[in-house]
Amino acid sequence: MRGRNAYIYIVALFLFYSCSKNQITPQPSVNLDNTYFISHSSMKKMEAIYALNSGTNALGTNFVCKVSKYRVSFFGNDGYFMILKYGLDKTDSSLDFSGFFRYSQNANQGLVDFNLPKAEALAFLQTGDISNLTLNGNITAGDGTTAPISLKFSKLFSDYARNNPFEIYAHHGVQTTANPPFAENSINGVLNDEDYGVNGMEMDVHLTKDKVPVFHHDKNINIRLEKKGPISGNLDQFNFKFLETYIELIDGQRIPSLDEVATKFIDSTTMTYLWMDVKGDDSVFESMLPVVQKAYAHAAAVGRTVVIYADLPSTTVLGQFQSFPAYRDSGLPTMCELSLQDAIDNGSTRFGPRYSLGLLLSEVQEAHSLGIKVISWTLNDKTLIHNYIQNGQFDGFISDYPCFVVYDFYTMK
Repeated sequence: MRGRNAYIYIVALFLFYSCSKNQITPQPSVNLDNTYFISHSSMKKMEAIYALNSGTNALGTNFVCKVSKYRVSFFGNDGYFMILKYGLDKTDSSLDFSGFFRYSQNANQGLVDFNLPKAEALAFLQTGDISNLTLNGNITAGDGTTAPISLKFSKLFSDYARNNPFEIYAHHGVQTTANPPFAENSINGVLNDEDYGVNGMEMDVHLTKDKVPVFHHDKNINIRLEKKGPISGNLDQFNFKFLETYIELIDGQRIPSLDEVATKFIDSTTMTYLWMDVKGDDSVFESMLPVVQKAYAHAAAVGRTVVIYADLPSTTVLGQFQSFPAYRDSGLPTMCELSLQDAIDNGSTRFGPRYSLGLLLSEVQEAHSLGIKVISWTLNDKTLIHNYIQNGQFDGFISDYPCFVVYDFYTMK
């Protein structure tokens, strides 16, 4: 009886933590209605390293500033980050910033605002000079307490960081631990993830009954990913329109198609890399080929440079890829996780080793000599991330905690 009770207890713990891992904590809603829009190309000149000038150090003492299509974000040395809307105030021409802070490893979050007075704001927008830029504002914790905070430009990114593009991927298209703000593999992930410091997304591809490629991690409908409902079974038992109509993700969104995600990715973000983790449904490459070709054509038409590539994570998927040579013959890029030699033999432009294999210095050097990029997955430990950036030669990482990756990469010498 004792053994049976222990088994029940372990199962209960597993179910509790499995469920709690997928609780959603939405990010605070912020608006700047009384401001003029400023393009991200103008704001991108803010990108640099900032130091705490005065006020509370609750969010850290040093910050990496990155600019996405519609936000300015600051990534701190302690795992906190700030995501801020911005605009030119219509009443006094100051530059206003308003948004939220969040912690990388739990759902602790609150509000943040900064202000840059008119003279400094116009000087920055006209010249792009940030050498004396100082942002003064306040943070408001979840309990309502407010404290002043001031950030000041410290230094530009290193030559290495500026001249060696690093690929930082959102895992499953969102931070998937610490009560994420959105459901994984979702459109809201596409629309918001670059604010969290990434320039790429890893998302999981399955096929529906009518051979529509969709993004969904598991093969089946389940309460880990969906709201509880009367429909169960595998995705390939249902047509896409049925799934789109009757199945809700845990935050109320719908299961998105590859076509929908690729269009949003191109039109609504400045991200470059879309990693399609192929799960191995029959005829998946035949079904993906026209959709990915359409996405590349659309990107070219709107002047966007993107890299949308299929992953070959298993011998099963590799066999499916090899059985449909039209995908390789099309020239579309792929990544192989199995081995560097498999990547070479199958014409992959990327090799994706698991982080537990180590730094793989000689293999990475060989891959680079052949023009193959190496992306390690999935790095979530802060110490490991720091070590792999400082001592490795990888071209990018997947992480559930991109704040750590962003901070360590852009502050490296």
